[in-house]
Amino acid sequence: MKITRIAEGFITAAIILVLLQTLAEDILLITPTPWSIRQIFIFTGFGFDLLFTLEFLIRGWNAFNTGKLKKYFLYENGWVDFVASVPLLMLSSAPTLINHLQGISFAGAGALIGMLKIVKAVRIARVLRLLRLLRLFQRIRFANAGMVQRHTVRIVTIIATTFIVFNMILGTLFTFFHVSDAKSTLQNEQMGFAKYITLGWGTSAVSNEMLINIALTNLSTMRIDVDGETLYMRNSEDYFRKYFGPGDYVVYELDKYTIWFDVSPLAVSSAMANLTIFLSTLAVILMILIAYSPHFAVTVSDPAIIMMKGMKEKSYNHEVKVSKNFAEDEIFQLAHLYNEEYLPMKDRNNTENLDISLNDIQDILKS
Repeated sequence: MKITRIAEGFITAAIILVLLQTLAEDILLITPTPWSIRQIFIFTGFGFDLLFTLEFLIRGWNAFNTGKLKKYFLYENGWVDFVASVPLLMLSSAPTLINHLQGISFAGAGALIGMLKIVKAVRIARVLRLLRLLRLFQRIRFANAGMVQRHTVRIVTIIATTFIVFNMILGTLFTFFHVSDAKSTLQNEQMGFAKYITLGWGTSAVSNEMLINIALTNLSTMRIDVDGETLYMRNSEDYFRKYFGPGDYVVYELDKYTIWFDVSPLAVSSAMANLTIFLSTLAVILMILIAYSPHFAVTVSDPAIIMMKGMKEKSYNHEVKVSKNFAEDEIFQLAHLYNEEYLPMKDRNNTENLDISLNDIQDILKS
């Protein structure tokens, strides 16, 4: 039992840390941050995703061995554990780590646009990390009544999961279809430059002067090498080494031409979208806690608790306060019978030192 509590505490701490990392990682992508700092999050992100994947597998295996796999997956939010771990490991942190270890990404003319789409899709998948906010929320005891806790968690889970997953699916679909936005503009600029070199290669149409002029108007062009010699460089070599890492750029090669394209704006746009979704999800959860949870307690669980206590304890004679605005609700119709029929009968029987039989209670409910 003690080991279980320690393990649960460790997982809760890990959830808090990974949520903080997700926020910090997106903020660092928006602000100019040295690559030496950002690359730390690649390893920690992979470690967290691996940890939560192992946790899901262990919980799932234990549930399977005890014949409670269906209960764990459907009723104990095991599906949230799955979505917030395995897809992240497969679609986000593992590919990012592999890309980092491999270094520079090279692409031919036909593969460049596909690589840009894959880079964007992998970054969109990171939004699934926000589901861990639900896993943290499920571990917080914010209500005394179990019914309030359970119903509030269910509503938050449904709303937040739908919002997060729906945004991820739409973002991924838009990646592989033409949608006019800043990202597609960046891709069109890079593909236009690559197409110009491909069609003009080997002819007088491609000259060093023309390449420099195009690069000056194409802000996503970082560097151009011809025959191994640098023809154009947007910033210094030290600047690129400090602020750029694998995944921040792709390299297009054709014979003697090598062009570095900046794809970091894709990461900035994705980070801003993830921050928006994260803060929106957090706002929804807080609003449900502040507005809906107390409302559910007053209109559902509190009346039930008062009536249950009144039926169990002889000396407890508190009436249920029936709200005029919700008088037609079934719970308050039952409360009206409790106030008008059960409590007076209970007082009479207590006066006569008689116990109320189960048949009397059934007669009240049937009247």
